[in-house]
Amino acid sequence: MTEGLVFTFYTYAEARIPREERWKPTGLRDIFFNDYEDVRRTVLAMREDIAADPDMQWETTNIEKVETVAICQSSVLALLNDGPGAFVEHYEVLETIGRKDES
Repeated sequence: MTEGLVFTFYTYAEARIPREERWKPTGLRDIFFNDYEDVRRTVLAMREDIAADPDMQWETTNIEKVETVAICQSSVLALLNDGPGAFVEHYEVLETIGRKDES
């Protein structure tokens, strides 16, 4: 295994989750993307689907950039045992997507 590599991925999460709580295990699966535009298209499509259903309400959502810790045996083990939060070195909110009438 090549060690020391750091990767950048993109993901999304509800904006109401406080930063200090963001990477704690919740049982909800995070979905990661290689490209900012891919995650943005996905979030906008989800918002359209939810807006089309009168029984559902869109939750303001953050698009996030995530940088991993350097890859080594212990970081992979932490990822497997503790979930993605153990593998995140740095993350930042790039964009916040509100309701369609707020954007």
